[in-house]
Order: sequence, then structure tokens, then C-alpha cells
Amino acid sequence: MGLDKKGQVSAELLFVSLIALIIMASMLSLIGGELNQLETADMGKARTLGEKLAGAINAVYVGGSGYSANLTIPAGITVPTSLIRANNTTDSVDVVYNNKTVSVKVIPKEITNFNIATSTTTDRIITIKNENGIIKFQGY
Repeated sequence: MGLDKKGQVSAELLFVSLIALIIMASMLSLIGGELNQLETADMGKARTLGEKLAGAINAVYVGGSGYSANLTIPAGITVPTSLIRANNTTDSVDVVYNNKTVSVKVIPKEITNFNIATSTTTDRIITIKNENGIIKFQGY
């Protein structure tokens, strides 16, 4: 009879271990899902930033030659900092955040290339000008 009790204890221990492993696996799955949601939210901020700049570029272009607008990029909008670039080759605004790029198309075909990094401490003010259909940037 002593062997039967030891066998039952071993079977119960295996069953309890299996349940513990299932619980730990489900917890890891939940944590992984939360991290993906945080990354998606941060990429949403980067996309919003790109769309804001693309909208300002389009508005200046539609306003015609001589039209200009100031765009303020708030400090700490993306942490860590993002690189924002207007790309004449692809007619887009690209935001590089955590080595991932979000591209937003713009209307004008002639854009002066520019690069700017967001800041965690100070606002960045960019002046966007339309000079005879060519979009130019100042103050970055």
C-alpha cells in the first residue's frame, strides 16, 4: 500500500505542475499583448506627427506662392526622439521612431529635403514656405 500512496502523490504533483505551467504561460501571453499595445500607441503618435506636418505642407502648397505657415512640434511628443524628414524623392513625410518608418504622402512634387529630430526638452518651430511652388523649410 505504501507504493500506491507514493504513486498518487507523484500523479498529483504532476497535475499541479501542469496547472502551474498553464497559468504561467497565460500570464506571459497577457504581458506580451500589453507590450504590443504600447508599441502600437507609440507608432500612432509618430503617424499623427507625420500627418500634422504633411497637412501643413499641403496647406502651404495650396495657399500658393508666398504663403507660409509655422508648425510647432511639442517637446516630448515621442520618447525616445523621432527623426522627421521631408523626402522629395518619394513625395512624403517620413517619421522614424524606434527604427520603424511611417510615411505620409504630400501633394507637392517639389519639396526641399530636410531632417529634424524631435526634442524631449524644447518645442521645435518650423516655418514652411511656398516659393513659386517649391516647399522650403526654415527655423529647425
